[in-house]
Amino acid sequence: MEKPHKLIVLDIDNTVFNWVEYYVACMCALMDKVSLLTGISRAQLFEEARTVFEREGSIEYPFLIQQLPSVSTYYQHDVSRLLSEAVDEGRKAFNTTAELTLKPYDDVIATLEKVVTLYPNVPIIALTDAPRYVAMWKLNKLGLLRFFSAVYGLPDPSIPIDEVTQEVKVDKEILVKHLQKSKFGYAGRIRVLPDDYEKPGTKGLKTVLMDYEMEPHLGDVLWVGDNLRKDVALGKRLGVHTGWARYGTVIRSESKDILLQFSPHGNVAKNVALDPQNSESPQPDFVLESFSDIVQAISQVLYPS
Repeated sequence: MEKPHKLIVLDIDNTVFNWVEYYVACMCALMDKVSLLTGISRAQLFEEARTVFEREGSIEYPFLIQQLPSVSTYYQHDVSRLLSEAVDEGRKAFNTTAELTLKPYDDVIATLEKVVTLYPNVPIIALTDAPRYVAMWKLNKLGLLRFFSAVYGLPDPSIPIDEVTQEVKVDKEILVKHLQKSKFGYAGRIRVLPDDYEKPGTKGLKTVLMDYEMEPHLGDVLWVGDNLRKDVALGKRLGVHTGWARYGTVIRSESKDILLQFSPHGNVAKNVALDPQNSESPQPDFVLESFSDIVQAISQVLYPS
């Protein structure tokens, strides 16, 4: 692969789409369906989810229902019935809601089309703290995977095993897709980074720069994310041009409150900028009020006149 002269690296959640509204709506739909089937309250399911997410290290752990203690007790370790009822129906509720809520920000597709037209030789890289499979699933559903030359994510989730029967608690068809490491027809580079490469550590972005033989101090890299503490701070530490997607920090208080009901604060902070901007916040080189502002950022910081 020929070494590029410039590089654009993008965060995904709350940078190219509204992750909070999507995920809160989907989790509510999922939990309400499971609650309807089992009689277990949404509040209890949310509380148990916090423990699972903390243990698994990701708020987007896709095998959540199988790991909820009250649900396992309700089905008395009948894995087949658990999968055919709560898991299958819960997944359907989640996916139906995702069809309505998992959408790019209004200007994202048109802007990316403009960027690849104006700068066809500049790779666009996705760098996320989401599990690699989950990140690619989202980008595929969003219709955005085609714009990225590479996707860098964290390890895929562990497979749940019933502690009594030792059965795998995943439908066979889904298990095959998981084990085959589905690429969704994607031909670009895929890198699974170790868990300790998570932001705000610099190892993930450093890996991207090394893979593309880019020197951060030369001013040829633009890194954009929504989180001042995580994204902007690591960009500043590495010395790359850093854009802050301020629009991604606009979160409805109702959605934030629900999000905190089913996830530990530390997990939420991986996906959402919870802390407001203040005088001690890292200062980006460029502030994006909407995603379309990235065109001006590219022009100003990567191709200054």
